[in-house]
Amino acid sequence: MMLRHQLNPLSWADTFLRALIPSFIADAIFSDHRKATRLHPTSYLDGLRGIASVIVFFCHYTEDNYNSLTRSYGVADNDRPETATTGWIQLPFLRIIFSGRPMVHIFFVISGFVLSYKPIKAIHARDFDKCHVTLSSSTFRRAFRLFGPCVASTFIIMCLQQMDLYPGRNPRASWAEQLMVWKRVVFTQITWPWAWDKDMMPGYDIHLWTIPIEFAHSMLLFMVILMLARTKLRIRQMTVLGLMGYCLSCGKWAGFEFLAGLFLAEVHVLKSAREQQNKEWESVAQEEDDDDLDKYGHREVRQGGGIVSLSTLKTVFCISLVILGLFVGGWPNHHADKTPGIRWFLAKTPMPFAKMDHLAPQKFWFGVCAIGTVWAVGELPLLKRFFEGALAQYCGRISYAIYICHGPVLGLFQAYVFGSPFVPAQGEPGTDDYKVAVEAHGIKGMTGMENTTQKTTGWFLGLCVLGPIVVWAADVFMRAIDEPIVRIARKMENVCLDREAQPDQRPGGRRLEPGYSQAA
Repeated sequence: MMLRHQLNPLSWADTFLRALIPSFIADAIFSDHRKATRLHPTSYLDGLRGIASVIVFFCHYTEDNYNSLTRSYGVADNDRPETATTGWIQLPFLRIIFSGRPMVHIFFVISGFVLSYKPIKAIHARDFDKCHVTLSSSTFRRAFRLFGPCVASTFIIMCLQQMDLYPGRNPRASWAEQLMVWKRVVFTQITWPWAWDKDMMPGYDIHLWTIPIEFAHSMLLFMVILMLARTKLRIRQMTVLGLMGYCLSCGKWAGFEFLAGLFLAEVHVLKSAREQQNKEWESVAQEEDDDDLDKYGHREVRQGGGIVSLSTLKTVFCISLVILGLFVGGWPNHHADKTPGIRWFLAKTPMPFAKMDHLAPQKFWFGVCAIGTVWAVGELPLLKRFFEGALAQYCGRISYAIYICHGPVLGLFQAYVFGSPFVPAQGEPGTDDYKVAVEAHGIKGMTGMENTTQKTTGWFLGLCVLGPIVVWAADVFMRAIDEPIVRIARKMENVCLDREAQPDQRPGGRRLEPGYSQAA
């Protein structure tokens, strides 16, 4: 009976259909396909990371196809006023929609936060066994989590290139040569993270340059947590702040951001503990003098004749941080010194970032603003609810897959989708420099490329075509490759564990609860 079910063509078709369609569509069609999900204390970080990954896709899409739109609004090249463009998406704040570089810094702060959260919780619970087991488990699985999907994706790109199916890339003389090149890329550019700042252009998919940084600084983070696990709270916090300052003084922006995530995680744990304590003491607080507490139970600060709640001041400060992050996040790739507002930040960039290279100033400010944004989102209920919503959480589920898949999808399809505007013939027929006319085709041929309105229209239409393809590819990649690799890593860890060394096997030991944020 079971064999007959397995050979049933309708059963195979059903399985094949579920595998190919995006999971959110399968959830709507097949009731048994839905997975039970629940929010956890850091779910909003999953959502923030998901939206950031979509913006990274928008960034590379825009830079590849409508690079002139990445300029600051109305800013032209030297002595070339005709190069100025004035599209609405180039305006301050709005241009964050395709500003992918600051999103990388948000990734790193979130990673530092999420990877630290459970060990820090265990430290505050005085459960050092749980802290050490968590660190051991995270360290064991981190390479699988980060490198496994990248190895799979670059292997697929390598095969497409060798079969001459990847536009703009020529196959090698033989499969053996292509495999050797792929092996070198995987071994020296992706999975060897200790010299990440020497080569930030990995072969097959240049967008994977952040993965070695992520791994190396994850290991740094785990080492710092292990070192400080048994220290006093204030000593631990001051040490982390000191290490952050040390990273800045050395120009190591990624270390600064990961350690900032650790600091924010501890602040979050302390805040949660304080809120729990306040609930327990609520009856006592209500008996205090009404002149000292407002109607919400907040301590008040009197200024002149009015009353300003500390909670209100904090909300205003958090909103200011988000606004600052949105503005600085629009830092242009070029001509920052001509961009109003941005040029002030450029002039105030501290050493050594001010003199390292032309991108270093923006990395400093992106890092600072990323820290402020990640903290502020958790303090603003409206934003927190948005990033805990269904759309942001779905983007969070496929965030790593979007990051990995968007480059290959653009490489495979964007040339066919956008085509070219009409290009007249050049030179005299019969001469060596003669070039035939190129007929208008694709989106650029349909909308034109002569003015900003045409470019903005083409940008939007292209996004409507390529966006769903990227989401579909990322969803399939997540279910077919990303999630299985995570499960394999857990199984391998369980197989390799020395059960006699586990805390739950010793008197008084406690079993580590499963479950990690998807942002990890």
